[in-house]
Amino acid sequence: MKTLLAAIDLEPGSLLVVKRAAELAARLKAKLHIVHVVDDALTLYEPMIEISVRHRLRQAADLALQDFFEALPGSVKPHTSCHVLLGKPHQTLSKQVSELEADVLIVGRHHIEPLRDLFVGTTAERLLRHCDIPLLMVSTDSVEPYQHVLAATDFSRSSHHALQAGLALAPQANIRLVHVCEPPFVGFVRYDKQDLDNMLAQKKARLRREVETEMAHFLAVEDKSRIKTDILTGNVQTCLTDAVDQYHPQILVLGTHGRQGISRLLIGSVATSFLSTLPCDVLVAR
Repeated sequence: MKTLLAAIDLEPGSLLVVKRAAELAARLKAKLHIVHVVDDALTLYEPMIEISVRHRLRQAADLALQDFFEALPGSVKPHTSCHVLLGKPHQTLSKQVSELEADVLIVGRHHIEPLRDLFVGTTAERLLRHCDIPLLMVSTDSVEPYQHVLAATDFSRSSHHALQAGLALAPQANIRLVHVCEPPFVGFVRYDKQDLDNMLAQKKARLRREVETEMAHFLAVEDKSRIKTDILTGNVQTCLTDAVDQYHPQILVLGTHGRQGISRLLIGSVATSFLSTLPCDVLVAR
């Protein structure tokens, strides 16, 4: 990854985003662009003073970005640019991603879009729908390189893209790759415990073979050696939440267009409750 784009809303959580972006830029020897979008909705109802309002907002944002820039490590500053843009956040950021040919978009858990109480479920969803690059949501104040990664897979192209992005952002990390299988028709059909155990054991064995086959196709040999796999049984959200509690990853890696429902974690009301309480960073990819 050679170009990183960090989108900040100038709220207190923005410092976490900038710190993580700077750490990644230094370690990956990448260019860093720090971007703030002045939402044009803020001036829609002030037509007589629209230009003046926009000018003051831009000036304030420029000063704020300069403060963030001055706080960067000296080795990162020569490769960092700051941008203040005007428009709808998700559209403007999507365009900027394309123009800068960014490899990853780094955002905070707090909202980017003014007048919104939650980031997840609003601007985040729009960015995921419009951006073709991975999105890293920063929620912790750690600036240590990622060493422990939890990645979910359902063998879809989306989960492959997410895992590859995770490997690129954490080239020295240990990876725990998990697949969640939900027993069919549980709640509608009563299974004998022995039959259910046998069925799940057979399914897990088949899935392990499938995981190994999938990894053989798209992972380099050196990456395979740092990946351990788990097959979990139950509800997707519950299993992933339990896995986070068990393994304490620094970052959770997910695809957004899953074959078996992982996308539900990112789209809709489940995402708001799940990601808003998750004690680690989250990387998602289409």
